[in-house]
Amino acid sequence: MKRLLGLSVVLFLAALLIVPPSSAADEPPVVVGRVYHIEGDLLRYVPEESDWVAAVRDAPFSSGDTLYTGNSGMAELIVPNGTWIRIGDSTQVQFMGIDSDVSEVDVATGLARFYNKDSDLVIKATSPFGYALAYPGSVFDFYVGENSTEVIAIKGKITFVHAATNARYEIAAGNPSILADQSQVSSEDGTVDPNWDGWNRTRESFWASKGRTTGRSVQYLPPALRHDAYVFEENGRWEQVNYDGGNRWFWRPTRVAAGWAPFTNGRWTEWYGDQTWVPSEPFGYTTHHYGNWIYARNHWYWAPPVATVTVGLPLLNIGFFWNPGRVSWIHSGSNVGWVPLAPRETYYSHHRWGGPHVVHVTNVNITQINIRPRNYAYARHAVVVPQRDFYTVNNYKTVRVKNINNTTIINNYQAAPVVNNAVVNNYSTTKQKYNFANVQVKEKPHKIVTERIETNQKVIKQGKIEKASVIEQQVKSIKEGKINREAKIQQPKATNYIVPANEINRPKSEMKLQQKEIKKATREAKEEPGISPKPVQKPDKPSAKPVVGETEKPGKPKGVAPSKPAPKPEVVAPAKPAPKPERVAPAKPATKIEGEVSEKPTLKKERVAPPKQQPKEKPERIAPAKQEDPDKPNKKPVRGAPAKVRPQDKQKGESDEQEKPR
Repeated sequence: MKRLLGLSVVLFLAALLIVPPSSAADEPPVVVGRVYHIEGDLLRYVPEESDWVAAVRDAPFSSGDTLYTGNSGMAELIVPNGTWIRIGDSTQVQFMGIDSDVSEVDVATGLARFYNKDSDLVIKATSPFGYALAYPGSVFDFYVGENSTEVIAIKGKITFVHAATNARYEIAAGNPSILADQSQVSSEDGTVDPNWDGWNRTRESFWASKGRTTGRSVQYLPPALRHDAYVFEENGRWEQVNYDGGNRWFWRPTRVAAGWAPFTNGRWTEWYGDQTWVPSEPFGYTTHHYGNWIYARNHWYWAPPVATVTVGLPLLNIGFFWNPGRVSWIHSGSNVGWVPLAPRETYYSHHRWGGPHVVHVTNVNITQINIRPRNYAYARHAVVVPQRDFYTVNNYKTVRVKNINNTTIINNYQAAPVVNNAVVNNYSTTKQKYNFANVQVKEKPHKIVTERIETNQKVIKQGKIEKASVIEQQVKSIKEGKINREAKIQQPKATNYIVPANEINRPKSEMKLQQKEIKKATREAKEEPGISPKPVQKPDKPSAKPVVGETEKPGKPKGVAPSKPAPKPEVVAPAKPAPKPERVAPAKPATKIEGEVSEKPTLKKERVAPPKQQPKEKPERIAPAKQEDPDKPNKKPVRGAPAKVRPQDKQKGESDEQEKPR
């Protein structure tokens, strides 16, 4: 009776200190992006610490997050609303707002390629010089420097709005690009950096290959997650399981070690105010942030958030919502643990993630909730580790406390809706809770880059992002601008702000920060798998200013790559003339110029002239002619270059011809 009374008091206090579940269910779903692929270094800015941490594959991001690639870093970012972004080296991007139909991303410096893969989505990419809008089905490159920005349409149509003049410019694939600085707008030939374009083509080839995956995964995954179907086909199988009163289709991982359990191979990190799971398995991101894990037939199964997983029965009421990691927290002494939640069990969080069975916790701490088996079906599967390992390991299996059963948990452990100082004693002071990995960051962006981050943060806090339809209407009302093709605008150049970690606060005036051209070379954007841009057309009036990185001669039309005209003489010139000089030159002493290609009438005349003019001369007189090139007397004419004649050879040949008739 005493235990029941105590339980009633705990439940009553909990009810007073939390928002009812219905209020969370009314919240719109939070759209969270995913770091899908990384090459080199990728950093995430932590506003709470004014510092940077190493980001990893499958790290989440959303409104307010800032990512920065290292000197040789590249990354692919995917948002389930249809926004795909790839960023090059030394690039800073900050997510101003992500909604179901809008993605607003600020590119402070560097280069990025944006893909709009949804029929109702608008992507707004901002820069210090203006912003670009990408409509459904379009793809574009954004080169942003400290002096200018260039927008290149790879597929579809793009709109650019110049910040200084508030004028609108339309860009289409296959047409010249837009080049703008603080005061004016010009155009370029629309060529892209070849290395950057090649890397993007490699990633597109990867997705084209994986997109051919077939199987139940394509049917059971929501459309926004179907790009990951190949992961499920490669790492497990779908099985029909009798669960919750009927047969349902669940997915079971098969390429895992015996005794595997969810929320063990990976780590917890604090993100958006809640403990967020960062998985290590290739299938871990989708299965730990969407849907729900259930335990049946001595295996863990994943139930996806779609209606097709059930056979003639209602849904498990999971819903298509992102969550940091559906677990309940327990603690005892120096140990901390978590219990995977069944589909209808309540998940507590600081942030309103949306969906059913989610309770928003206020700033008041709740120290206890009931953890009896009737409330937590998987209490006996709790993962318990020492507190010292909670934020320091990437695989809890190696530090997991053994011999934990239902009786031990019920009698010795307390439950908490969220992690706080009562759960982890140094929670409020440890900086390790923001880490995505145990990686020491040796190079970070200089503190000067945080100025734009902090300015953007103020804008983000002002209110909700506009809907796609509103943004489109606002842009249509902006006056159309006129491109000034005579304007001399330099190609975007960026300062390399990546410095040793111990120098991020050093005054900029004391450092030698190098500038570099963002577009190191140029070439036409070629077709990627699934992307078919039109051939690039040249501007109507070529600018007098050469494209940065070109080696063409003065007066040559801007934007024509030097490699294009070169192949013609290399292929055509040596086709026929080359063999003739090889046969004629050594035969008679009357060859006019070494390497010169003469027509047949001229050759006949040259053969007849020497005997008439010098009948007493013997063939040995050929020797002086051979010595015209003292360095290489026996060198044959250069194949493919008959027109090149050295001045000294030409003069010598002329003097010989003048002496012979005398």
